[in-house]
Amino acid sequence: MTNRWDVVVVGAGPAGATTALLLARAGASVLLVDRARFPRDKACSEYLSPATTEILQRLGGGILDAVEGSAHAKLYGMKVVAPCGAAMCGRFRGGPRPYSFALPRTTFDTILVVAAARAGAEVRECVTVENLVFDHGTVAAVVGRSGDGKRETYGSRVVVGADGLRSVVARRLGLVRSSPPRRVAFTAHVADVAGIDGVGELHVSERGYVGLGPVGGGITTVALVLPLAAVRHGRRDFRTGFFDELQRFPGLVGRFDPRCLVRDVLVTGPFAQWSRTAVAPGGGALLVGDAADFFDPFTGQGIYAALRGAELAAECLIPILTPCPPLRFGEGGRSEFPLSRRERGIGGEDRGPLAAVVLAPYARARRREFAGKWLLERLIGVGVGWPALTDRVVRRLAGRPDLADLLVSATGNIVPARRVLAASVLVQFLW
Repeated sequence: MTNRWDVVVVGAGPAGATTALLLARAGASVLLVDRARFPRDKACSEYLSPATTEILQRLGGGILDAVEGSAHAKLYGMKVVAPCGAAMCGRFRGGPRPYSFALPRTTFDTILVVAAARAGAEVRECVTVENLVFDHGTVAAVVGRSGDGKRETYGSRVVVGADGLRSVVARRLGLVRSSPPRRVAFTAHVADVAGIDGVGELHVSERGYVGLGPVGGGITTVALVLPLAAVRHGRRDFRTGFFDELQRFPGLVGRFDPRCLVRDVLVTGPFAQWSRTAVAPGGGALLVGDAADFFDPFTGQGIYAALRGAELAAECLIPILTPCPPLRFGEGGRSEFPLSRRERGIGGEDRGPLAAVVLAPYARARRREFAGKWLLERLIGVGVGWPALTDRVVRRLAGRPDLADLLVSATGNIVPARRVLAASVLVQFLW
């Protein structure tokens, strides 16, 4: 091996940078690689749900202060406009801060990458991971190519695949799956959008939906999300015709000036791609963030899931990789828990790749943490593709602000998803 690390993290977005930060801070040797050079832009809703703020506070190191000190916006709730024109608006209820932050990924991702480097992770930009190296079925290294074309092999005890929706790590492991509904997003930054008033907006039609969210400095992220079939078989260029497509949504007519486009339209998708497990069956690798499971942008849970998943990965790996007593990163803060060397998987001089059985607690922790959110997100995803159902639910919530607040707070991760998924509550969304 050319190099040897405790951990190689592939992808320096929120999931990867946060995982690298936590592991390096705990004393592990960490290499963080990304094919981009930071700051780099990203097609994203750029929305940090209210519960994300608590994670940023737990991360420490001035990260939350850096977010608050940058150009950003605060969203206090979400408005949904149905195909029939009915509208509901839910507010975030609960938690110490009843709002979410929203800021460009160029800023947010760079804050996290800088924090990871400050914690001791080695960051290498412009490195494209091309393949994995296996040792008797266990991932033992990654092969990366730098910007000058030089290939290197980075050995590790564990590879963390945090390389997003089209994860190379997940594909090389043979874990990628997809399921309907499949959608594609076209996102742009637009200045001086009319009618922005402190809440995010979601406009639904038979064609798809549009999300609006201010990100500070008078700029709004605008995301046009369409079915993959419409994009593949349509005869239009949805990037050049971006503003024409927006005018097809009644609640958006006249709110944009195409001359105020301040960032080219970016494309991402198709969505609804996921991995059948977050841990490599043969061991030596795990997946975090969108590489493990993608959340539809309608619910805006992607960045929260990335950061929370990074905490769960660190909770699993720190006891194994570091000699000091680890910390558990819980929803309410941190609490110490003592483990023996045997329980932490440390024995003798064994410094080889981590076995799948050692990484299994991470997969179980993800299921416990996200099962309710996965179900709620998929129910909403199906509903958005069924106009008649969206009309009925939005009309119902327009007259029940308590239910609207509950749903928005659940998608903001400040109310447990199980409160919405209770049968006695679900029926109230329809009758």
